[in-house]
Amino acid sequence: MTNNIGLIVPVLTIIFIVWYFLRTRRQRKAKTAKDDPTTRQERAVWAWAKILSSSQGAVNTFRMARVEMELEVHMPGTPAYQAKARWLVEQDALAAMEEGKEIALKVDPLGPQHVYPNGTWAKSLE
Repeated sequence: MTNNIGLIVPVLTIIFIVWYFLRTRRQRKAKTAKDDPTTRQERAVWAWAKILSSSQGAVNTFRMARVEMELEVHMPGTPAYQAKARWLVEQDALAAMEEGKEIALKVDPLGPQHVYPNGTWAKSLE
């Protein structure tokens, strides 16, 4: 009987340690996925927005300008809400970033404050 207990206790201890490390590893992965900007952008869905206010910086040597906007975002299935965005926008697309215009964008449904451009003409500064 003592031989069985001497064998069972170390085996159960090893199983518990392995279970504990696997459980904590899964929890860490889940937390980092939520906060990862790449993951947020990948799960973003199509939406559109009306530009409520916009301020543009100077065009740099890469023909891009920093644009800060306040948007009224319309995502399918949700009421409209306001969000702020900071993007680097190509010089040719700056005319579309003026107050009162509508633009297509992508929004993270789990974090609606994360708004991304829906095209290659701009990059999010998030």
